[in-house]
Amino acid sequence: MFTLLFAGCALKSRDIGADLSNIRVNQVGYLSKGVKQAIIPTPEIDSFYVEDKKGKVYFEGSILPTKYWDKSDEHVAVADFSTLSDKGSFRVVSGTKTSPFFEINDQPYLELLKGAAKSYFYNRASSTLDRKYSGDYHRSYSHPDTAVYVHASAASVLRPEGTKISSSFGWYDAGDYNKYVVNSGITLYTLLLAYEQNTALFDTLTWNIPESENDQADLMDEIMWNVKWMEQMQDPEDGGVYHKTTTVAFEAFVPASEATGKRYVVAKSTAATLDFASIMSKLSVIIRDRDPKYAQSILDKAELAWRWAEEHPNVTFKNPVSHSDVPAVSTGEYGDSELRDEFFWAASELYLATMKKYYEERIELNVFENFRTPSWPDVESLALISIASTNQPINDKLKKAAADKLMSLSEKLTQQWVNAPYKITLNDFVWGSNAVILNQAMILTNAYRFFGNKEFYDAALSGLDYVLGRNATDYCFVTGFGTLSPKNIHHRQSASDEVAEPVPGFLVGGPNPRNVHQDCGSKRYRYKQPARCYLDETCSYSTNEVAINWNAPLVYLTSTLQTIYQNDFE
Repeated sequence: MFTLLFAGCALKSRDIGADLSNIRVNQVGYLSKGVKQAIIPTPEIDSFYVEDKKGKVYFEGSILPTKYWDKSDEHVAVADFSTLSDKGSFRVVSGTKTSPFFEINDQPYLELLKGAAKSYFYNRASSTLDRKYSGDYHRSYSHPDTAVYVHASAASVLRPEGTKISSSFGWYDAGDYNKYVVNSGITLYTLLLAYEQNTALFDTLTWNIPESENDQADLMDEIMWNVKWMEQMQDPEDGGVYHKTTTVAFEAFVPASEATGKRYVVAKSTAATLDFASIMSKLSVIIRDRDPKYAQSILDKAELAWRWAEEHPNVTFKNPVSHSDVPAVSTGEYGDSELRDEFFWAASELYLATMKKYYEERIELNVFENFRTPSWPDVESLALISIASTNQPINDKLKKAAADKLMSLSEKLTQQWVNAPYKITLNDFVWGSNAVILNQAMILTNAYRFFGNKEFYDAALSGLDYVLGRNATDYCFVTGFGTLSPKNIHHRQSASDEVAEPVPGFLVGGPNPRNVHQDCGSKRYRYKQPARCYLDETCSYSTNEVAINWNAPLVYLTSTLQTIYQNDFE
């Protein structure tokens, strides 16, 4: 997701700040029997009401005490209307301030879920996007990747430099046209978890992809598109996994079919190999009843990958530099020098897939002083989720220990949510901050599933409200949804087609005060406060790029909140 090649910034976006005095809400909608809160900046009075489009008032209440938030330099108050359960279209009014209209019903996220999931279809490599399935976003066949070159950094005796191999299928990673195993790791895990925990929901949903008529859920069809690419990234001779399929430098902002630079598979890495082992193990468990032969095949590949990683425990990836006639590589690095979390995750998934004592003995929960919110370089908490949520007959002590770690992390996040002026768990705005809050919500929902603490569910729900508009920028951060959403995303397909609207269903990275001087230039960012530092311009890869690992927790959270709501609260 580190795409730098763009000349200049288009000056056509709706810059934030046009009217940041209005009331911030989840612009998509609220669950009928769920927590419903709005944020009122600099309130004029201490009361508010909720009305429908005809002006009929359905709820009246008092705002909570005003608090100052240094992340946005605002004094804000919460308006809580959770007890309003009527279905329909409403808005919040307080003094002269109003919110956009939003929906209240029992399935407010359904279209959003389908849109977020279909974003992966639009990012397919080795594919035509036929108008039947993609409408105005149709495109020609792009990146067959049936004959990519083995880079010198990836060369072996049986596959010397320049050997052509197939690396077809897969998803474009982010705003660029390359494919990265490490980022696919956390992406596929999150989507697989979404399907595993919400099977009944996904088995009823389709979103118009070529496979929609088959007997498999659309989400699993989409997952398999990327899995087929990942399988080709493993060297069958030794089990090691190439780090990425890439051009040596980022392609220009041209349509995918015109991005025809020479493509390579680049060096094997321990992180990529362990991520591969984790995903193939997880997938084998999910499909073993449906397709036992294939499940065993990919589990064998996972174990082969583990053996390579044990023999090569510290092969950290760095972009190759040029020497002789070998080109340097400058695309997304996804380098990771700390690998104990990848070993922990892979051992956990292999244990759950094989029930072998060998892998169980390599699951050491006490190695980590603190478990972190999942991200592509920090995957130890994914193992906690898998262990705590498994239906396998594993050691009760191990399962409880993993659940307790989830509980501890969730309690910290919930305390942040309780005290935050915006009622969110996020307090540090980094690259992809929108995905951070959604991954925090994934931790919370899994702790809720295990322990049943309602506040964990409510805190997770609040994270979704945040990315859908109840934030300091006034944006719903998903393209094509809400009243105000990003128009000029850092995404080569969207920037190079002739369609005014961007490809729908993509979550942008969100507020991030770091690196802004490198993309559009810091002067283009109207607000410097961390929670407001966002720019809806194509050049803003720091805040307005999209990425497969950012969309995955959006798919997970919308499906999981819906399933839990139907099972526990409706």
